Amino acid sequence: MRLSFWHTAAALLLAFGLTAQSPSSDEQSFQQFLEWLSTRPPASRPTDLVPPYRRELIKHGLSEQEADRQVAKLWQRAYRDPEGSRILWNKLYAAKDAPIFVARPSALLMRTIDGIPPGKALDVGMGQGRNAVFLATQRWNVTGFDPSDEAVRIARQSAERLGINLKAVIARDDQFAFGMEQWDLIVMTFVRTPTRDDADKFWKALKPGGIVVYEDGADDDHTVLDVFHRFRIRFFEDVDDRGDWNPQVVNRHQRLVAEKPKETIDPR
Repeated sequence: MRLSFWHTAAALLLAFGLTAQSPSSDEQSFQQFLEWLSTRPPASRPTDLVPPYRRELIKHGLSEQEADRQVAKLWQRAYRDPEGSRILWNKLYAAKDAPIFVARPSALLMRTIDGIPPGKALDVGMGQGRNAVFLATQRWNVTGFDPSDEAVRIARQSAERLGINLKAVIARDDQFAFGMEQWDLIVMTFVRTPTRDDADKFWKALKPGGIVVYEDGADDDHTVLDVFHRFRIRFFEDVDDRGDWNPQVVNRHQRLVAEKPKETIDPR
């Protein structure tokens, strides 16, 4: 993923000597964490959000080892919990300091749509709308969604300032109805690594001839090719370079442009 918000947080947790754990079953601890997080000032970097709670736990009597364990559980659950993810991303997008991400549109997206007649586009996890707004300026009919109401507010504000139409929805990807054969373009950049279910959902939602533009960091031996096997691969690269998320750091990135063929063969 990105080098995403989650990857950055996960890297920090690994620096504490932690491995991924299941979400905490202690509802009270989780709610206390969210209450604490909601009072924190906005910050564009996850590393400015995570360590203070560890120190808070230690100050209230937990050992360093137990604080590490508790932070890992709470942070992982917050990332997946609807309210937790909303608070996390709102903190990031509301920050006034230099953002951890590049605000200009994805270079891969700009190259991909060059010369393509505008159609109907969906931006998955649109954030502040850098790609969605760009597509709308190129006369695409754009819908974008994100769990952060702050991000959606900023995207709507940008579209209004430019005098363009943009449908921006507050939703997680498991809440948004992708539909059947209604998109000419689906964009998913620096959100998370797509699963096989995601690829199947994109396949169904794309019109024949529609394309997916994907970009994110990568941290294992697998590639997105594994889940996009039904698509015609128009472009793919797996490289170490600077991405649009945390661009000052060189990391492994995967970029993909995949097409749903206009004529498909039933695999049965």
